[in-house]
Amino acid sequence: MKSFLLGFGILFSSLFFSNENESFELLYEKIERLEEEIRELRNLLEENSILVDRSLELQQQRYLDLDGRILELSNLSSKPAPSIESDQEMVSITEERDLFKSALTLFEESRFAEALELFSNIIISFPEGSFTPDAYFWSGELYLAQEMYEDAKLSFQNVVDQFPEHTRTPDSLFKLGEIFRFEGELRTSEELYQKVLDSYPQSAAAQLAKKSKEILKEESNLVE
Repeated sequence: MKSFLLGFGILFSSLFFSNENESFELLYEKIERLEEEIRELRNLLEENSILVDRSLELQQQRYLDLDGRILELSNLSSKPAPSIESDQEMVSITEERDLFKSALTLFEESRFAEALELFSNIIISFPEGSFTPDAYFWSGELYLAQEMYEDAKLSFQNVVDQFPEHTRTPDSLFKLGEIFRFEGELRTSEELYQKVLDSYPQSAAAQLAKKSKEILKEESNLVE
């Protein structure tokens, strides 16, 4: 009888400790899963924070460009007319300038569809006009304001490809870099920033590109 009780006690003890060990193992596994989920959530929060920062930077850049549009509007009235060879050329230049001024005014009033129509009119009607590069550039800004990034990239790229010597070109390259950075295309973004620095070192866009390149490096380290 004593032998039976002893054997039963040993069996009960082994089962108890076995179940206890299994419980600890299950608990440990749950803790590991929770820790992994926490790490994933932390990484997700960091990535979302980066995206939010990028979006805010794009928004801030658009508001900074607002001053540029206002200044451009004021300069249009006092800008001297270029030399002309005929009355027809005079009419053409005046018409182009008036269209451009009206488009900027509509842009300021957030009447984006109407502004885009006038910018497109300038591009189609005056492909070699004085304001065509500006029309492409501000079309890009208009698309950017509406978060239509592919259309914005196309407009800025047209400035770069068709008017490499124009004052809008370094700004357009920088804008392209900002959009690609926002979209997560970091290598392309860095190449565009560097192109601004190499090709237009004295431009205001070069200073912005230098700062954005530093931010890009910090973001890359954070993600890693």
